[in-house]
Amino acid sequence: MLEDAPRMPLKYLLSREAEDDLLDAYDWYEQQRVGLGEEFLESMESARETILKNPETYRIRYKKRIRAFLVNRFPYLILYILENETVNVVAIFHTSRNPRILIKRFGK
Repeated sequence: MLEDAPRMPLKYLLSREAEDDLLDAYDWYEQQRVGLGEEFLESMESARETILKNPETYRIRYKKRIRAFLVNRFPYLILYILENETVNVVAIFHTSRNPRILIKRFGK
């Protein structure tokens, strides 16, 4: 019986825009309550670990290749593209924002 070969660890990269999204959200939460920004980052780290375990689990939502993961506790989507052995995060998007904003970022 053949066993699956061990999978190479995936890389997890944030685009410049996704980094900006993350820092903006962190700053906003930290202004609401000291320490809340850190809790947000912990949720984002947990989300990263979950995505890396099985990145193909999460459905494609935009442009026929951008997948979306809903973050626990905080109203954010992590939008990413799975390419080769890399999870490329293209946006960290608050769910109450108008999704048309993403059209500007990703194009039509």
